[in-house]
Amino acid sequence: MIVDGHQVSLAGTAVLGVGVGYVAGMFGIGGGFLLTPLLVVLFAVPLPIAVGTGLCQMVGTSLVAYLRHRGVRQGEVRIDFLMLPGSLAGVPLGARALTLLSRAGAATAAGHSIPWVNLIVESCYALLLGIVAINYWRQGKSKGDVLQQLRPGPFSRFRLGPAVALPAVPLEHVSAVLVAYMGLGLGFLSGLLGIGGGVALNPILIYGFGFPIKQAVGTGIVLLFATAVVGTITHAFAGHVDLRLAAVMLFGATISAQVGALTSRRLSGSALGRIHAAVLFAAVAAVLWDLGSHVR
Repeated sequence: MIVDGHQVSLAGTAVLGVGVGYVAGMFGIGGGFLLTPLLVVLFAVPLPIAVGTGLCQMVGTSLVAYLRHRGVRQGEVRIDFLMLPGSLAGVPLGARALTLLSRAGAATAAGHSIPWVNLIVESCYALLLGIVAINYWRQGKSKGDVLQQLRPGPFSRFRLGPAVALPAVPLEHVSAVLVAYMGLGLGFLSGLLGIGGGVALNPILIYGFGFPIKQAVGTGIVLLFATAVVGTITHAFAGHVDLRLAAVMLFGATISAQVGALTSRRLSGSALGRIHAAVLFAAVAAVLWDLGSHVR
């Protein structure tokens, strides 16, 4: 299959879809944080197309993951609806930023050139995922199942605007305004980086609000689905979506996402945190490898 002049393996992308679907189901995320850099590193898919196609694939995986997590009663859907308006507004802004970066040419250093879009976007990936991974790994190694305990965090103590109760967690007073503005930021990240926002949302829920990890991974999937739909449409108009590639990856991902969601139900919070950290470290390594390849 030819994608923007590059030969891409159908079998390889299908296997990638299965793996990303499993991760998406296990951690309640779209898998874009893993899918986008691996499409670039393993299959030489141009970054803007990897972002847009990754969002398209997430439409299916997020829907399947939501149905499975709902079946095992993991997640607090009120967070999704509070974040949804801001997130939908942020997605086109992030997509527009990606389009502008893709037209910005290349940076030159030590006789080597690297496209600005790769330098900025992949650096953001490495920084974001690295911080998240370190926190998950540190908490996952602590004594006791810390990540499965309710530990009201600093964001849960904000008293900005009206408050909402989150009985599934449970937290009695959470600022609706604060959550809404976080949705705007997550939407921007989704449009720019091709992530559904879950990889950034889960740490916010766990460390910022104090959610138990199993409630965190089941939260935000409705938001993920909505932002993936808007992001797909936005990037499609910019010519950044390859439906053939998305369909190949989605075929296996819709099945493996259900298996991943069931796996998260059986694991302890600490084990889930360590596995999540390991996957994130692998994604950071892939991003840094690709950045290094431009300057060798």
